[in-house]
Amino acid sequence: MSFSASLHPENLGWIAWVLYLVFLAVALWQVPWKILLRERGLQHLFLGSIVLVAFLWQMRAGISSQVAIHLILATSLTLMFYWPMALIATSIALLSLTFSGKATWDMFGINALLICVLPVFVSHWVWRFVEWKLPANYFIFVLVAAGVGSILAVLSTGLAVILITWIYISGHQFTHLAQNYFLFLPLTLPPEAVVNGMIISGLTAYMPDWVRAFDPKKYLDGA
Repeated sequence: MSFSASLHPENLGWIAWVLYLVFLAVALWQVPWKILLRERGLQHLFLGSIVLVAFLWQMRAGISSQVAIHLILATSLTLMFYWPMALIATSIALLSLTFSGKATWDMFGINALLICVLPVFVSHWVWRFVEWKLPANYFIFVLVAAGVGSILAVLSTGLAVILITWIYISGHQFTHLAQNYFLFLPLTLPPEAVVNGMIISGLTAYMPDWVRAFDPKKYLDGA
């Protein structure tokens, strides 16, 4: 979920911009630029992933005049490139969405936190939990890091959208949204989990080098 129309966020919009730029600055600092500039294959994979995500974000369903739903795929990007590059990729996709007029500039900072920062970091920490606490099993990696990670990422984004909407929309309008539109949130979780799970399972099986968070020696050779 993300905002497709302005809620006139005022101070919240500026605060969101500041927080987003802080995360973006840290991401730009931590990106392995030398490796990225040296390896053409990684460049093509990264740019191709951005184009795919930007295209899928354009295919969004408006559940109200303010809110739209679409696949996020932040979990796949995080597992493929780690969180700094995933944040940059989702940010570029959001720029394309805003330039196309399907999102407003005064909501850019809020949308950036909702569909870039929040799902990327949720996905990152679910993956770290898998690395630290769970057995080194291929199916656990796919089901938990990709499947559960994507579900929690989308759920956190959806709940944040509902909270912001509750703050900025009148009681009657919010009740109408809650009764008629926010019920779609649980329906967005299975498709996100299936798509991310299929992407990661396919890549780890046939192109494991494309998933930087996946260690074949740990999850395949040690199985």
